[in-house]
Amino acid sequence: MRLLKYGAMVLVCVFSVAALVAQTIPGRDRVRLTADINRYRGADDTTTHIEVAYAFPERSLTYKADSAGLSGAVDVTLMVYLKDSLVHADRWLVPHTVADTGLLARDVNLVGLYAFQLTDGDYIFRMIGRDRHDPARRDSLLVRVPVRTFDAAKPVLSDVELASVIRQGTKGGLFYKNTLDVVPNVGGVYTEDQKVYFYSEAYNLLGGGDTSEYFLRSNVYDAVGKEIMSRERPKKRVSESSVLVDQFAVKRMRTGTYTLMLSLLDSSRKAMCTSGRKFFVYNPTMGIDSSLLASSTSLPMPQYMSMDESELDREFDWARYTAVDDEKSQYHKLGKTKDGKTPADAKAIVDAKRKLMSDFWRHREPGLREEYLARVAYANINFRVLSRDGYRTDRGRVHIMYGTPDDVERHPNETETRPYEIWSYNNIQGGVIFVFVLRNTAGDYELVHSTHRNELHDENWDRSGVTR
Repeated sequence: MRLLKYGAMVLVCVFSVAALVAQTIPGRDRVRLTADINRYRGADDTTTHIEVAYAFPERSLTYKADSAGLSGAVDVTLMVYLKDSLVHADRWLVPHTVADTGLLARDVNLVGLYAFQLTDGDYIFRMIGRDRHDPARRDSLLVRVPVRTFDAAKPVLSDVELASVIRQGTKGGLFYKNTLDVVPNVGGVYTEDQKVYFYSEAYNLLGGGDTSEYFLRSNVYDAVGKEIMSRERPKKRVSESSVLVDQFAVKRMRTGTYTLMLSLLDSSRKAMCTSGRKFFVYNPTMGIDSSLLASSTSLPMPQYMSMDESELDREFDWARYTAVDDEKSQYHKLGKTKDGKTPADAKAIVDAKRKLMSDFWRHREPGLREEYLARVAYANINFRVLSRDGYRTDRGRVHIMYGTPDDVERHPNETETRPYEIWSYNNIQGGVIFVFVLRNTAGDYELVHSTHRNELHDENWDRSGVTR
């Protein structure tokens, strides 16, 4: 069933035709790494096929002039952990060349795909993306991924993959599988002029010799579980497995979060299996879905009632280290009050942001907001470097995520080494360290090594990064 070549790397690129500008051009957007993970039946009964689709903004790269035009690249690292063990790691450079950065459109993402096999287990995926020409500009994400081999005794569905487009494919292409090119929509965000394409695989359809007709049912629900679309299509059992693809438009859907559910029904309309995926619609023409504001039974937290948009945006940016991809996408796609066509629209955007921020913290442990913001304040005071806020630095991030270290070993004036610090946490994973090095006296301390299983790991940090 799997036709994708493992480890291949290609980007969906956008090229312009303007004249070459012979200079270094810094990224205009923040480096923002987004990823979706889909699980399919593996090469044998003991493995699951994993596809990691990822994306980053084209305008976030730093570009330098060369013989090909203006070239940028992202340095990508993937680490997969099972309990305390690193079971899979890879690092690759993803190049991208344009003719003129002035023509790069906002919100255009470059999309890549990485595939491999895993056995059963509860994994942690750690992914880091760095701007090749400015490594201090980077983003990372952490995802928990349970992996279980698919039941071979009854019909089952794979994960539902959301796509920007599905079309007849060319064998050997990165997005090619089962005769189709399935171009991922990483993050599952759609605008009013797009269609939601989806892809899934059904297995064990001929179990027990059943050859009767079955049905694929597609349902879409809003944020409070109200059904807004239902579609049912008959299918014939012609083989043991089948590819399931379809599409629908979102132009009549309001801005908000939705859930797509796929179900396989037998000939008596009884559900045999289900699989689902959330997606987000940004549709300024239709306005904001009222369920986005009504998805919680309580009012916005009092702290947010007096906050304006800039204060809300600032706090959400502070919360980047605890926010998941879906939360980031939802907040980002609410847009700005200046995008509202009327004062009522602008007010609705601010109200939606207040509601999202309230629900964001309510879904976490009580008291976490206060502790988290206190750490941000400490980081901004103690780790600020020139115009860069402290919470954006490596030391600031580590302090925000893990708290005050139990011990800090400082080496500011060694003769044969660059300045470096070793932070120790005695009560995390049996004891972990973080090593920060000041590579450039005009820069900031960079994380070069940690024994934490979800962080950058480099046993040769003392030779590659510290020795003068």
